[in-house]
Amino acid sequence: MAELSWCDKYAVGVESIDAEHKEMFDAVRELGSAMAQNADAAETGALLEKLVDATGKHFADEEAMMREAKYPGLALHAANHQRLKEKVEAFADRYSQSGAKMNQHALNFLRDWLVYHIENDDQRLGDWLKNRVRDLARAQAQPQAAGHSG
Repeated sequence: MAELSWCDKYAVGVESIDAEHKEMFDAVRELGSAMAQNADAAETGALLEKLVDATGKHFADEEAMMREAKYPGLALHAANHQRLKEKVEAFADRYSQSGAKMNQHALNFLRDWLVYHIENDDQRLGDWLKNRVRDLARAQAQPQAAGHSG
């Protein structure tokens, strides 16, 4: 699989979400580089912990944003986050405790999940949030416009 790199097609149009996605891309790319250089288990474990931290922060931030905006897909989106978080934590435990090295299957899983989640779940969220902001702006402008017309 080709190296994972950020490009505009992954942008959801919400600056904070996109910035955190870039961090996650970087963490997965660093894991791939470490694997290609045959890094030891301690380095792999540290990189996986970095990914655990980045995903945990991102998921918490994104879910808080969804709760605040009353996003209707929150429950399913949060369940998807929880499944990945558990998987990444299991990878981190396995590689840091057992001395195993990162394998291609695990790396492919992380890459594929990240891309799929962004292109599907997070794009829907980004579209919904942008539409919500637009709808709120229109709703706030209408009473002002009505007040000035009379």
